[in-house]
Amino acid sequence: MKTIKLISIFIILILSKTQANSIENKIILKIDNEIITSLDIKKEARYLITLNPNTKNLSKDQIYLISKNSLVREKIKKKEILKNFEIINIEQDILKELIKNMFDKLNINSRNEFISYLNKNKLTIDHVEEKIKMEVMWNRLVYLKFKSKIKINSEAIKKEILKNQKTGSKKYFLQEILFDIKKDENIQKKNNLIQDSINKQGFEKTALLYSISSTSQNNGNIGWISASSLNKNIYDKIKDLKAGEISKPITIPGGFLILKILEMKIVQEEIDVEKELSKVIKNKTNSQLNQYSLIFYNKIKKDIQIDEL
Repeated sequence: MKTIKLISIFIILILSKTQANSIENKIILKIDNEIITSLDIKKEARYLITLNPNTKNLSKDQIYLISKNSLVREKIKKKEILKNFEIINIEQDILKELIKNMFDKLNINSRNEFISYLNKNKLTIDHVEEKIKMEVMWNRLVYLKFKSKIKINSEAIKKEILKNQKTGSKKYFLQEILFDIKKDENIQKKNNLIQDSINKQGFEKTALLYSISSTSQNNGNIGWISASSLNKNIYDKIKDLKAGEISKPITIPGGFLILKILEMKIVQEEIDVEKELSKVIKNKTNSQLNQYSLIFYNKIKKDIQIDEL
């Protein structure tokens, strides 16, 4: 009888543990034949908070929504990457550089310290590296598909650089919120929602909540950028703004852009024209590729079956 009783207790414990796990880990979304669970979302939330501590200042509901949307984007991108590449992998030197950029932003001094920091937050370096590989492979895919559509006027850029060498180059420290409109959304209502959030919670939190750009995880920071690197349409919308002011939504291919000028300055210095030309061309190329990335993502998302359970 004792043996039977012990076996019964053991079975009850196993069943209760299984039930607890099933309650804790629920399927939240199905993306075609793949799933996103509640534990996946919790892990993504840990990842986002660990790499951007400001995220933890948001409400639990806001963090949950950001994490869920982040995983949806990742799953959709991964499916498309694997249609075009056999494996998801990048060169080690590029991976190391991007990891270093990541821990530099957190004021962490070394890779080992970064690994220790991740471990404290129940994350691994492997998990972070997989995330980085995914984004790099996505960017490569976008480049391969759209490189022939990139339009850069090198001569016009060079003339602008030579002009700035005489008069001084205007530079901006910019933050951005990039958003799109779903079928059931209205641009005016969406903009009002974002503006209300900016007024109540600040630009950085609003970027975390609403921006679909990768800069959202860095408070929307683009960083210092010269006026000559900006698209003419974008520059025309911000050239009369002062530091601290925010632009109206700027229509770009695939979405809408709100920019905030944190700082601005006129820099008058001797310029290495060829070096500056290369830098501006790179910035303009990346800007156009980011727009094509958004268009491409929205296009493939339409063909994906997403079921919220």
